[in-house]
Amino acid sequence: MAVGSGDAFSLPATLLTVILLWSFLQWSAPLWLPGMAEKNPDKAKFYRHFDRSLTILPVLLVLLVVLALFRAHFIQDFTHGHVVDFGIINSSAWQRMLHGPANTVGSPWFGVIIVFAITTLVKECFGNSGYSLFDEYGAGLRARVLRWHGFLWPLMLIGFIPSDAFAVYSEPQSFIGSEIAPLRTSLTLMFAGIGLGIWPYAVANYSQSGDMKEGDNFLLASITAVLALFFLAMENLSLQRVDAFGELIALGQMADLALTSSLVVLLLGWPIFLMLLSKVQEKRGVAKGRRWLGLTRSLAHTLVLIWVSGAVILESLPHVAGWPSSFWLSLTLMIPLAIFGFVGTLLPIMGLDSRPRPEVWGFFLVMSLAIPFLTIREPLTLVLIPGIFMSMTTLPLLATHLELRPNLPIQRRVLESVVLIGLTITALWGFHQMFTGDTMVISLAIGITLILPFISILLLNQKIAISSTNITNEDSKSGVED
Repeated sequence: MAVGSGDAFSLPATLLTVILLWSFLQWSAPLWLPGMAEKNPDKAKFYRHFDRSLTILPVLLVLLVVLALFRAHFIQDFTHGHVVDFGIINSSAWQRMLHGPANTVGSPWFGVIIVFAITTLVKECFGNSGYSLFDEYGAGLRARVLRWHGFLWPLMLIGFIPSDAFAVYSEPQSFIGSEIAPLRTSLTLMFAGIGLGIWPYAVANYSQSGDMKEGDNFLLASITAVLALFFLAMENLSLQRVDAFGELIALGQMADLALTSSLVVLLLGWPIFLMLLSKVQEKRGVAKGRRWLGLTRSLAHTLVLIWVSGAVILESLPHVAGWPSSFWLSLTLMIPLAIFGFVGTLLPIMGLDSRPRPEVWGFFLVMSLAIPFLTIREPLTLVLIPGIFMSMTTLPLLATHLELRPNLPIQRRVLESVVLIGLTITALWGFHQMFTGDTMVISLAIGITLILPFISILLLNQKIAISSTNITNEDSKSGVED
């Protein structure tokens, strides 16, 4: 999104660019706004209003954009590129006004942003109106909501809207026109917007309380948003057969599907990782020693799996010449993601160390935030997504296997490793076959990837049978120490 698309001033583009700049204040406000309020107690009311405006102002600006588009479509102003391309010929002014701004062909998912804004307004006015950065209990929740909004707005504005979607020209342009979006598409836009609108609040509530009931809420919001976005992405593909995906990737026609797949990591993989991390901590506690091996396992296993998964998928594409080329290309795609991940491991130095494994938490958080933007820049990053998702949903459990845990028998460690790594290898084989055109393995590849977190939970919930040998060894160690 950029100001000045075309050769004349564009009010919608300008307003959306203001939102893009405002998002910087949203995610940074928890760092400086409370301090400013403490230094100026006489302006406490102003700072509270400013805190509330951080989430309300972008919503109001989006509504102003909609009004500007309504007007342009209503009078059928052909200096507006959006009207020229998607003015809906042979229709009344009211039809053009109602359907034009949210037409999915013109600005693919702008309708998602509109519904996201409306959902945010409802949540701010009725669901989270009492929380503030200046309240003792609500400060943490408010800070998390602001940070997620400060991330989602740039992601949607950059990823969902073409840079010239709202271009304005000094002279009227030749009319092109388009058809009205079908009802199912409009409903899908609504579900995607509602899911995305609820997601920041649901994740913030879960992070604040750790209550599994809140986890159900954000899983529902995540699944709703992801499924709706996948429907929209598939609808925009020229060929919707899975056996043609390799060809579409080679032709560079998978940008929307690639972006949606990257959002699976953020919207679904990240919350599941948080739940598994808390569950493993609750069930197995803190290791007695060798915790550095758990950290090393987490980082190394993730990078190798991402690299291999990318190479396995790339090798099946028609424009990649064999395994050496696929491994090299996968490495070049993985390096930027790995750099972001290693930056995330430094977050505990900044005081973000309240999680059970803060370095791993930061590693996956920053990678989850970075991969959508890396995918927007290079849609081929799509091939790395299965690897990072499988890592996030298995490593909270696998990381415990190399650590010193007297109550975790070696047989149990071997069983869990064999099951999870075996399923991972099977899923990678399925993805390789899927992109070569074998439609029979679609359910195998995608199904195993999605059920891995449930397998991890099932393995974690099994009762640990401690052998008598282990007990004897522990007793003898205790005796020696005594």
